[in-house]
Amino acid sequence: MQTHGLFIAGTDTDVGKTRVAAALARELTAAGRRVGVYKPVASGWNGAASSDAAALWEAAGRPGTLAAVCPQVFRAALSPPRAAALEGRCVDEQLVRAGFSTAAANRDIVVVEGAGGLFSPLSERWLNVDLACLLGLPVVIVDSARLGAIGRTLATARAARAAGATVVAVVLSQVAPPHGCADDPAGDERIARDSAADIERLLARVPVARLRHEAPRVEPAIDWWARSELVGRS
Repeated sequence: MQTHGLFIAGTDTDVGKTRVAAALARELTAAGRRVGVYKPVASGWNGAASSDAAALWEAAGRPGTLAAVCPQVFRAALSPPRAAALEGRCVDEQLVRAGFSTAAANRDIVVVEGAGGLFSPLSERWLNVDLACLLGLPVVIVDSARLGAIGRTLATARAARAAGATVVAVVLSQVAPPHGCADDPAGDERIARDSAADIERLLARVPVARLRHEAPRVEPAIDWWARSELVGRS
């Protein structure tokens, strides 16, 4: 039986990918699935304990080892290939693929978190979207639940499809506490709600959910197992 998978991709960096990936890993684990988690490469590394990889590993119930969750790390907060070059190294593409196989071993599903935006460089040759296609992973697009989410998400989804990726869901993540103003006290909540509705209408047949600030799970519920069937590897 082939392992299922999901590639969690942002429209940009710092839009809440790790929170969403961890929420999905927790939900699938709670449903009885054996969940693997994988962060192929990370830059801006300042120690394992506070890393995105640690958050994913904990959410999935600590499968394997933390080192295997993110086998390639670089200190500078730059794109991975640039950060690697500062250390006289390069992102090892063979290790990127091998690391996924390790994460998938004896697992029902692997939740993969990309590095930066879907069209950010992952290595000298690959963008994040290239890896999603190479691994045959359906893509979950994450954007921050703020003004502009509609345009950012639609642009990323259209570009993803043009690159050969399959977009199976969108999650809008509230990365900061919601706030309003005197004229519109519910401003942030209104923007998030309306953006989700418009994106779902414009991306026909792609469900859109939200992860509210400090919430443990994505709502409304999506059948992530059904959405995670592999779409064919390159």
